[in-house]
Amino acid sequence: MSEQKTPEKSRNASAKILGAARTIAAREGAGKVTIDAVAKESGLSKGGVLYNYPTKKALLSGLLDQMLIEHRELVGKVSEQSPSQTLHGHLMTVFRSGNLNEDLSMAILAASASDPRLLDPLRDEMTSHLEHILTETSDPAGAMIAVLAIQGMRFQKLLDLPNGGAALREPIIERLRKIIDELD
Repeated sequence: MSEQKTPEKSRNASAKILGAARTIAAREGAGKVTIDAVAKESGLSKGGVLYNYPTKKALLSGLLDQMLIEHRELVGKVSEQSPSQTLHGHLMTVFRSGNLNEDLSMAILAASASDPRLLDPLRDEMTSHLEHILTETSDPAGAMIAVLAIQGMRFQKLLDLPNGGAALREPIIERLRKIIDELD
């Protein structure tokens, strides 16, 4: 006798569904993340996936939320005594994200082209972080230059743009750390 799925079980399947979507994105690329593929990968019915995420856009929004949580966790690992804690956290997240997050980021950016509101949670998060960054220093212009450099590095990595080569990676990171450390 097969076990009947209850709404509570379907609701608790969210982590499994997001995990399946990330697995597909890593293995096959973000373009292959579909409701049907996620259902198959997660071992859930299509209805179970749709119960949690009624559209692909909702699924991508769930993935963005998950990525923001991971970002917050990484930023939170920076010592509270660290000057410019939030800025150091952002620098750390650029280099700790893997190809999977880049693939998912690209999928989220692509989906946001049809609905820019999909990025509203990211905008809100970044606005909050920017406010923290600018209040953690007496040199807001210097802090903003570091923010823009980090964001540029994030998009350079995301879009696979030329980066000057592996030999420059560590010196660039160290230079940014030094610049951030020198902010009051």
